[in-house]
Amino acid sequence: MEIRKSISSVAICISLFLCALLSFSLRAQTLSYTYLNDFPSDFSPLRTQEAEVYSFSLLDQALSNSDFKLISASNKEKEAPLVLLNVLRTAKNEQDYYWVSPLFAFDCNDELSCTPNAGSQPSPVALTYIAMKKNGVAPKIVDRLGELVGRYKVSEAFKLLVKPLKMSFEDEYPSVLERYGIISLAGGLIADASDLWVIADVVPLFVERAERGGLKGIAADLVKDILEDIALSQPILSAPWERIAKESMAKSNVLVFSIIRTDERDNVFHWITPISKNLHGLYGIDKPYFDSFDDVPVTYRVGALLEDYRYEVALDKGFKVKAYGSWGELVDALMRNDVDLVFGSRGAVNFGCNPKRHKCEIITLTSKYNISTAYLALSKKDTCVLVLEKLKLAAAGVKMSNKFNEQLSSWSDMVSQEYGIAHHTEHGVVHLWNPN
Repeated sequence: MEIRKSISSVAICISLFLCALLSFSLRAQTLSYTYLNDFPSDFSPLRTQEAEVYSFSLLDQALSNSDFKLISASNKEKEAPLVLLNVLRTAKNEQDYYWVSPLFAFDCNDELSCTPNAGSQPSPVALTYIAMKKNGVAPKIVDRLGELVGRYKVSEAFKLLVKPLKMSFEDEYPSVLERYGIISLAGGLIADASDLWVIADVVPLFVERAERGGLKGIAADLVKDILEDIALSQPILSAPWERIAKESMAKSNVLVFSIIRTDERDNVFHWITPISKNLHGLYGIDKPYFDSFDDVPVTYRVGALLEDYRYEVALDKGFKVKAYGSWGELVDALMRNDVDLVFGSRGAVNFGCNPKRHKCEIITLTSKYNISTAYLALSKKDTCVLVLEKLKLAAAGVKMSNKFNEQLSSWSDMVSQEYGIAHHTEHGVVHLWNPN
C-alpha cells in the first residue's frame, strides 16, 4: 500500500512538472538567431568558428533562466524575432538595427568600415554587435534582451567564458583584451566619460530636490550609484524637460533621467536602463471594463491634465473633455462626479489621490491606453558608444547589487506606507500598478 502511494506521488510530481514545463514553453518568447560574421577578410575559418561559438554561448547563457527560448534560424519557426550575431555597426546601417550589445572590436580599414563614435583611442575601431533589425521588432523585446546580456556581462560566468577565447586568440592577436564587455583585437579601448553632464527632470518621489540641496528619490539614488561605480563625481543637476531636450539635441555626453521613451526620441537618445513603467488609461469609479480603448463610449466625460498629450488624444477620440491644472484637482473632480473618467497613468492617479480625503482604492482601470517606460538615457550627438556600454554595464551591476536593492526596498516601503501608491518592482524597475 505504501509503495503504491509512493509511486502515485511520483507520478503526480512528474505530471505536474511536465505541465509546468509545457506551460512555460507556451509562455516563452521564442527568438531565432543566425550569424552575419562581419569579420576582416584575414580572419581565419578557425577564428570565425571560435567567434561563433563564443557569441552564441554568450547569448545562450544570458538568456538561460529567462522568459526567452532560443532556436536556430534554420528551424524557420514562423514569426520568431531574429537575433543577428556579429553585425558590423557602420554609418550606413546605424539606423537599420537595434544595437543590443557589442561583441568584438577590430582595427578598421578600407574593407572594414569604422563604427561611428567608437571611442577616444588614437586609432578608430570597428565594432560587431548582437543586433536586431528594426522592422517589426518590439522595443520591449530588445530592452529585455539587452538587460539580460548586460547582467551576464557583469557576472563571474562571463569572465569564465572570455578566458579560454582570449588565450586562444593571443597567438595571433597578442594585444587581445576584454573591455566594457567587448573582446578587443584592436588593443585598448577608451571610453572617456570625464565631461559627462548629468541632468534630471524632476518627478515626484523619483527625482526631488532635497532640503539641503541636491536631489533625492529612487531614480536619483540609482544614478548616484552608477556614477560611483564608474568613479565619477559629477553633480546631478535638475532642469525643466524643455531645457533637457534642447541640451540633449545639441551636445554630446548628456546623461538624463527620467525620460519617457518614444519613437521620436530614438534619434536623440541612447537608452541605458529603464527606471519605471507606468500604465496609462482611463480610470473611473464603478465603471465597466473595456478591453479596447476604442470601445469606451464617447458619451463619458473625461478629465485630463491641462496641456497634456492625453487631452488631445481624448478630444480626437470624441470624448467630452475637461482640463485641470493638477492630478489632485483631477481626482477631486472624479470624486465629485464632475467627470466620469480620468485619463492618465496609474501612478499619477495614485499620486493625485489623497488617502486622507478619499477612498483611493475605489478608482479602478476602465480601459488601457498604453504602458510608458521612463529611462536613464544618454544624448546621441557625437557621444562615444563605448561610454554608452560603460554606463549600461554599470547600471546592470548596480541593479543587481545589495546596496541598490536595499535602497529600492526602503523606498518601496515608504511609498506604500506614506502615500498608499500601488506599485511593484521587477528587475530593479518600478512598475506603478499592482501586479495582479
